[in-house]
Amino acid sequence: MAETQQRARHRTVIVGGGAAGIELATRLGKQGGMDVALVDRDASHFWKPRLHELAVGLLGDGEEAVPFLAHGHAHGYRYVPGTLHKVNTATKTIDVEAVRLPHSDETVLPARQIPYDTLVLAFGSRVNDFGTPGVLEHCDMLDSPAQATDLRRRILALAFRTAGDPSKRIRIGIVGAGATGVELAAELHHAFNDMHRYGGLDPASKLDITLMDMAPRVLPAVDPRTSATAQHVLERMGVHVRTGVGVKAVVDGAFELNDGSRVDCDIQVWAAGVIGHDMVKELGPFQLSKDRRILVDGTLAAKGVSDIYAIGDCAWAPTSPDGPSVPPTAQAAHQQATYLSRALPRALRGERVDPFVYHSKGTLVSLGVRQATGEVPSGAKGRSVIPMRGWFAKMLYVSLQHMHRATLHGWPRAMALWLADWLRNTTLPPVKLH
Repeated sequence: MAETQQRARHRTVIVGGGAAGIELATRLGKQGGMDVALVDRDASHFWKPRLHELAVGLLGDGEEAVPFLAHGHAHGYRYVPGTLHKVNTATKTIDVEAVRLPHSDETVLPARQIPYDTLVLAFGSRVNDFGTPGVLEHCDMLDSPAQATDLRRRILALAFRTAGDPSKRIRIGIVGAGATGVELAAELHHAFNDMHRYGGLDPASKLDITLMDMAPRVLPAVDPRTSATAQHVLERMGVHVRTGVGVKAVVDGAFELNDGSRVDCDIQVWAAGVIGHDMVKELGPFQLSKDRRILVDGTLAAKGVSDIYAIGDCAWAPTSPDGPSVPPTAQAAHQQATYLSRALPRALRGERVDPFVYHSKGTLVSLGVRQATGEVPSGAKGRSVIPMRGWFAKMLYVSLQHMHRATLHGWPRAMALWLADWLRNTTLPPVKLH
């Protein structure tokens, strides 16, 4: 009887447990009335804006992970492990690949078909290599916790190998002077000073970090005053900023630039823009943008198909009915998940649904443990901005993490997690030396 009642409920399947997917699943699960399933190849959620902290060792493995199984049980949705392979619009099912134990051929779950009444695609994007030769072979990226953890281990190993030898520098090249590249460069400086203080390794003065971008300045999407503040802080840390120059090719141990110069590196990181996953081209009859993102209409419904929506980085969504595309950021994912959690139940009840309108809340970029820079919109329709910097901007930056936690767990638990973070940082080294 219980299974019959569950099948009678509207089946909403969400593919992807990033910021957009897990927030939507949480909100719909709390509302009740739907059979909500969240499909993801990983067993836990990690908030992507903190990947650079995991990469430099300021977060440990699992510290920020939210297990889908436990979280779903507590918030009214089901977790379905697996990787999306195909969307069958005629039969309203999705094909999910078999799940195997890591580093093994042992099958945990076979390949399956999962039926849906409404499908929401929220599987994110990947770093854009722009077809540059050698990127995929030689560069570290920050698309996932696994990649960030691998980078952290390589950084720590390099710090051990060069410790105590004044003739050896630690050369790290970062391509992409957007938020990810800027934050990574700043946090590396912070992390190495902590390695010196708590582990006796060499300090940040041993670092040679080069930050490169084709754009004329760092953080090219923000106000020039905010960009100038970020560059000033980075250069004061000793970061070499090279803007207005592109990468012609990547070889083992070096970036070859289009001005004929070469940047030799021990570690090479690529953080330049985002693009849709390769598999989306064969996923189903979707209309795609030039950067392989799914085109959606004003209600975030995928164009050319029925009962399918796309949100987050995998979607090319207009900011307003006639506006440009929504930026691939965490705040955009949050707004889309909030909108769809209200719009879907209304649509199912046959009520009118207003189109999605994106409201930029500004930009904040971390520049280390006690400072950040950014801007908030002001004036009519947010056409002007108020620059922010220093400890107050950092406080606002940290508050974004707590707001995401509150969405997933509620404010009481979010505050408890904040207290746990504070206690951990007062009793343990702030940088992970393992």
